[in-house]
Amino acid sequence: MTEQTQIESDVQPDSRQESPSTAPRGGLSRLAGMSVVASVALPMLAAYIIFYTGVGMPTDTVNQGELLTPAQDLAEINLLADDGNAVVLATQEPKWRYLIVGGENCAGECEKLLYTTRQVHIRLGEKSRRVERLLVTGTPLTELRHSILADQHPKLRFTTTDQQKLDEWLADSDHAELKRPSALLVDQQGYAMMVYDNTHNGNQLLKDIKRLLKYSYEK
Repeated sequence: MTEQTQIESDVQPDSRQESPSTAPRGGLSRLAGMSVVASVALPMLAAYIIFYTGVGMPTDTVNQGELLTPAQDLAEINLLADDGNAVVLATQEPKWRYLIVGGENCAGECEKLLYTTRQVHIRLGEKSRRVERLLVTGTPLTELRHSILADQHPKLRFTTTDQQKLDEWLADSDHAELKRPSALLVDQQGYAMMVYDNTHNGNQLLKDIKRLLKYSYEK
């Protein structure tokens, strides 16, 4: 064997060694997949815990309304429609809802809050179909009062509930002493999660609901 042949033989790659392209990748692929799932699932889980328990809720939030913590399930109070039947939101189309808690006759300050929420609803334009307003009082309004408010607010739903039960419903929240009138913003799953009153203007309500509609699903 010549010296040149010997040199060429020495530099030939060993066919028994694995090339980088044939190295096992199964473990790395599984690890990458788990990392992607965790990066999506963990923030969602954290957001769920913060939203529904109030644990870790930041104090410098961008919302205009007052956060209701923890969020309260509206299914826990007995809302009744005009006909006396229960209002079960879980069986209805998912919407964002303003639950306007008014006085017995919904006059004065209650009317003012109804007007504010109506104007916000109108200003939503085509997105208004994703929002609904419900007035809740302790007893049914008189026929005359109902007629007046229904004329002024064609899309308003009239409901009643036991006011003591409503206070008990909010007792473990940071709004145990709920001001009357107030508007509770209820999410698409039926959880009251934000509070407004007449110290908030329409632009503030509009800013919050536009943001929520933008980042929430639509059926």
